[in-house]
Amino acid sequence: MGYEIRATRPHEWQQRKQLRLAALLDPASSVAFVNTYETEAAFPEETWQRRGTTPGFVAVNEAGEWVGSATVLVEVGAAFPVPQTHIVGVYMAPEGRGNGLSERMLRAAIDWSWELPEKIGRVRLWVHEDNARAQAFYARLGFTRTGETMAFPLDESQTEYEMELPRPS
Repeated sequence: MGYEIRATRPHEWQQRKQLRLAALLDPASSVAFVNTYETEAAFPEETWQRRGTTPGFVAVNEAGEWVGSATVLVEVGAAFPVPQTHIVGVYMAPEGRGNGLSERMLRAAIDWSWELPEKIGRVRLWVHEDNARAQAFYARLGFTRTGETMAFPLDESQTEYEMELPRPS
């Protein structure tokens, strides 16, 4: 089956919502997200519509179904001495795993980041200490740990690691 990787569009907020809620129910993603299904399922439509305007990338199968997505937050301004993007909400449904689709989707997000006029200095993300598969995946893409950590919002006894990919020279 062929897949298309492309940028999301604001009017597709309902597809984004559907995939996000499916991701939150996926047992393989139990440490991948900082929110719960119950919390996000209760969000009003306005929240989902607003989320739909945030840049992101999606993997779509031949039937037009979304099977993967990643959101890209652009972080610029006084709070960020180096303009950066922050990849969040990375998810690939079981049908899209193990075939390079996740890599294609993340590379699209990374390449998009380097093309921004703000001259992005790095792409960053957070990964849970127990998510070895994701850590290895991000490392294969060139991400390394920065040394920054934070408590996992759903269980503060657990840790998340910041990983970054510096802008290529």
